[in-house]
Amino acid sequence: IGPAGERLSLIAAIMHDINRAAARTGLGAVMGSKNLKAVVVRGSQNVSTYDPQKVNQLARWYARHYPDTWAQSLREVGTAGAVEYHQVIGGLPTRNFQEGTFDGWEAIDGTTMMKTILKKRDTCFACPVHCKRVVEVQDGRFAVEEVYGGPEYETVGSFGSMCMVSDLSAIAYANQLCNAYGLDTISTGVTLAWAMECFERGLITTEDTGGIELRFGNAEALVKMVELIGKREGFGAILSLGSRAAARHLERGTEVLTVQVKGLEVPMHEPRVKYGLAVGYALSPTGADHNHNFHDSDYTTEESIEPLKPFGITKPLPATQLDEEKMRLAAIEIPWSVVNNMMGFCGFIYFTFERPKLAELLSAITGWDVTMQELLQAGERAYTMARIFNLREGLSHTDDTLPRIFTQPFSKGPSKGNYIDPQSFETAKVALYRLLGWDEQGVPKAETLQALGIGWTVAELP
Repeated sequence: IGPAGERLSLIAAIMHDINRAAARTGLGAVMGSKNLKAVVVRGSQNVSTYDPQKVNQLARWYARHYPDTWAQSLREVGTAGAVEYHQVIGGLPTRNFQEGTFDGWEAIDGTTMMKTILKKRDTCFACPVHCKRVVEVQDGRFAVEEVYGGPEYETVGSFGSMCMVSDLSAIAYANQLCNAYGLDTISTGVTLAWAMECFERGLITTEDTGGIELRFGNAEALVKMVELIGKREGFGAILSLGSRAAARHLERGTEVLTVQVKGLEVPMHEPRVKYGLAVGYALSPTGADHNHNFHDSDYTTEESIEPLKPFGITKPLPATQLDEEKMRLAAIEIPWSVVNNMMGFCGFIYFTFERPKLAELLSAITGWDVTMQELLQAGERAYTMARIFNLREGLSHTDDTLPRIFTQPFSKGPSKGNYIDPQSFETAKVALYRLLGWDEQGVPKAETLQALGIGWTVAELP
């Protein structure tokens, strides 16, 4: 952890290497609270597999097929290439989620990064894609060192369009500061966007900020405040709590402007263009999260739902559909995303979409005779256990809510008029409870727990 975790910032990350992070939910503060700086592991033995020949066969299959996905685009422009996609569909989080398009998007897109500040491409171990950016800025106000890597889409969105900043060097420098101090770039950027909206509404003044004009589009203020958050100094000490806790500290009606679920800031995926995503945010045991969730836009074509036919999903569903049929999709895809997380799979790789191959790979590595249905049940089990933990700790269905902004329609752009209807949301939420084997209050039923092989958790329910 860095200084942010040592100083118990609630948006602190656990860093691995200098430019990768287990960033969300304030895990860095957990280590900091235990006076634990780092965990170091060194291995000297090879990792054995049950069927090395089968593993090698599947690895060669992957090497042949990974270019069939968006791997080439990821290699060329990185995840920040998604800026253009989200802008075009009207779902680029902008001005603290007040808007879905940003006039300065081209200046911060992955293509611009590639043509301007990109120095080289980095990769996770043994991955052929090389989607990770390594940037460098030698001149100007914001000098960026290549050792800190470069900003991903989430970071470009949270410091860029969310804060109305179109200076790519400033965004890269803010990313560098977050890596140096050990901060979650999503929560830091969204918290700053909330503070900027509060400032422009007069709910926060320069008396609070120490003289900093914390307005949308002010790149210098953005960078200065990120540094203060990392050090937990001045107004940064308050913002280092994250938006919900900071709002409760300040009061003045600021909490209604926060964009968070269960205290975790919403990532750069706009639910007003993917309606089912909204329910996934609300039910997430860790708060708003896009990685144990599903993205409606991935299931709108015949080709995209082909892998889901064994699970009973037989036709494409519009991204802005929100009904029981969409929740049947959610009841499969949310647990399946949990499976990928438990197995340590990148969400971009081809195995994620070729589910029979994924089961084959797990069997070849472990020797377990596992089916896709058993993998899905493992995801359901983990998701339900997380639910029980939260219930035991005092959360309930009343915490499965959405920020107010998502119930308000876009006033312009390609998604003009889109919004999450509160009644449709509540109906869909209860439907998903039922499909997951929970009651109408979101409490897992005893028979569900028995079927999942965790009947012992009944004793943990409140």
